[in-house]
Amino acid sequence: MKFKNNKKMAVICPIFIPSEYPYQGIGFKAGDPFALTYKLYATKLLAFSIDGGIGAFGLYKKEYADLFFTLPESDTLAYFNHQVEKDTHISAKVSLYGDGPRFLKGLDYYVSLGWQFRYVDIVYGYNEEISQTESLFGSFLKQVDYNGPEVGIGLEYAYFDIPVSAFMEVTWMYDLVHQPGFIKFQGGIGMRYVF
Repeated sequence: MKFKNNKKMAVICPIFIPSEYPYQGIGFKAGDPFALTYKLYATKLLAFSIDGGIGAFGLYKKEYADLFFTLPESDTLAYFNHQVEKDTHISAKVSLYGDGPRFLKGLDYYVSLGWQFRYVDIVYGYNEEISQTESLFGSFLKQVDYNGPEVGIGLEYAYFDIPVSAFMEVTWMYDLVHQPGFIKFQGGIGMRYVF
């Protein structure tokens, strides 16, 4: 391990040894999305991260229902229900770190800027009117792609007896493709093993 030279630091997360950068961290994030996360701590002030996982599509139930009425098919079909088959998420960010309050050793804050891709498959159920007394039920698959810039803020705590860091962050993604101008609010908590 990179922190073996300092006995005092050998019992805490290695990111407190400035001369030993860069470090790497791998872990998970729970929230929207639930994701695997990798972070390269290039310096004490600068880091790069990649997250990939599954979006919390339950948060967007109303949005996906409303989406049906913007589709060309909605001119002749009546919305019945929908089910999200897939909601995958990939994002890459650069983060700038700052020191947290002095009374809480190991807590830092960061701001991040990056780009997010989100791919959603939705199966819509519909009723189609055949006559005044008869309607036909059917379904179709709609693929929706979102992508655009992502900004965020977060807190990271790393003063543990083992080489891990815990973090909490919120991000905003501005869609440029499917619904230009739509802002998706996301957030989560997670942990990374730092090496």
